Amino acid sequence: HAVGIDISAFNALISNVKIGKYDLFALQEEITKITRSLRAFHSKKNILKFDIKLTETLSSFDNEFFPSPEYKQKVRQNKIDEKSYGQKKSDEFLKIYWKLIQKYDISLRQSSESNFLDKWYLKPIRDEIDFVFTQIKSIQNIDIKKAISIIFSRTIRSCRATTHADLATLIEPMTTTYYCAKHGKICKPLFSILNWWERYSKDTIVRLSTFNKLRTETFQHCLVGDSRVIDIVGKLESKCPDLASLVQNKKIDGIFSSPPYVGLINYHEQHAYAYDLFGFERNDESEIGPLYKGNGREARESYVQGISDALINCKRYLRPDYNVFLVANDKHGLYPIIAEKAGMKIVNRYRRPVLNRSEKDKGAYSEIIFHIKDSE
Repeated sequence: HAVGIDISAFNALISNVKIGKYDLFALQEEITKITRSLRAFHSKKNILKFDIKLTETLSSFDNEFFPSPEYKQKVRQNKIDEKSYGQKKSDEFLKIYWKLIQKYDISLRQSSESNFLDKWYLKPIRDEIDFVFTQIKSIQNIDIKKAISIIFSRTIRSCRATTHADLATLIEPMTTTYYCAKHGKICKPLFSILNWWERYSKDTIVRLSTFNKLRTETFQHCLVGDSRVIDIVGKLESKCPDLASLVQNKKIDGIFSSPPYVGLINYHEQHAYAYDLFGFERNDESEIGPLYKGNGREARESYVQGISDALINCKRYLRPDYNVFLVANDKHGLYPIIAEKAGMKIVNRYRRPVLNRSEKDKGAYSEIIFHIKDSE
């Protein structure tokens, strides 16, 4: 059994969809219906011919001026100045790009940048997003609608108008081809969601099917709420009564969590596209260690108070011999203080390497898994 708590309604939805029970045949049927409609919608647009021509032209250009692996070898050997050469060739291809844009009469930017969806998606992508969203809204089965909404959210997250090097930290919308330092060649923005939609649809069906085979007769639910004050049993009673009863009568064995960093990430903004599209209520002001507070002395003190308050609140639902495991990059040395304020003690530390990252800077670093128990 497991209970999750997240201040973000969208994050909670993701968790609950992953463990949900579905009629996979009905889910596949709805996915197929949307896919066919999207293909038909896409095929009627001039963007299809443009994208095919652009891809062919760009591939020839990259093969000529950025041959693999020779180009990267020369960069490493300092035989080519990557920055100046990349910029020069990028400028050369931009002339070709704009001619194709003009030839196929492609509109790139939306008329407004008032929200995330307006700013970070090219117009052809936004048109497809709106089209698919209309299809999803017509689905009658609520559980299937939620599952497809998550497939859709994964899709549009991968279709933002940004460079490959800036996927994790958006800087400025990218509407043209550009030299990609991550791949060592000229890359282009996406002009359709179709490829990612099909990829994530297949992947989700496989994941849900596999999980069904591994599923045990247990209860799990992720609650939306502030872990510092949430009434876990009270909230569960309306969502999962059987799990509420177990928590009430048998208590919880422990906690495993990766708390937020101090002033490093705007967690709500990571999924801003979903809040704009699905209309979830945002709770940015309730985040612990939010980006806008930075990581100065006051921010660190607020963070210590926030995490310790969360532990104190949740401790009342734990068994006396509980175990808490918190994954943290504790460069400020805050977790010994947090444990003490919560009436707990750190009994062990385990180093966890962080290896897979989406940014160009893939330098590995380590986090600590703190094993914490009651101080008494």
